Amino acid sequence: MTPEALQGLVPRLVEVAEGDPDREVCGFLVRYGDGSREVVPVANRAGTPDAPDPGEDPRHAFEVDPAAHLALSRRLRGSGGAIEGVFHSHVDGPARLSPADLRRAVLDGRPVLPGAWQVVLGMRSGKVLEIRAFSWNGGAFAEVAAVRTGAAPSSRPAR
Repeated sequence: MTPEALQGLVPRLVEVAEGDPDREVCGFLVRYGDGSREVVPVANRAGTPDAPDPGEDPRHAFEVDPAAHLALSRRLRGSGGAIEGVFHSHVDGPARLSPADLRRAVLDGRPVLPGAWQVVLGMRSGKVLEIRAFSWNGGAFAEVAAVRTGAAPSSRPAR
């Protein structure tokens, strides 16, 4: 993924997040074999009975539906595509990776999805204000792109 490719996906990312402003939305940024890209929203299972932690609040957590992830991966493998990024929103917070986000994105000191960007949409009052993308640099996620979409970004600390 490149910052320019991310910029092309911003309108759809904003549409998805603002379409469900009361819970964290999540999904994947996909590149198909023909070079086209798409935002693929998936259900946020946080707080559902079948989630790893059914007590989580979907306003402040996301859990990507593993069945949707597996189906997408299989479809992309067959067409020469790839998952280039994972995205999620922070309902009333900054576009930063929180400690909870990092626990989900890193396993045994390595990214769960190698090569995939982590994209966070910072929201306030139901509107996306900023989008930041983070890439694995060999030991941690570092910011690689930032897009302002609205008024001043939130100054609340990451969760």
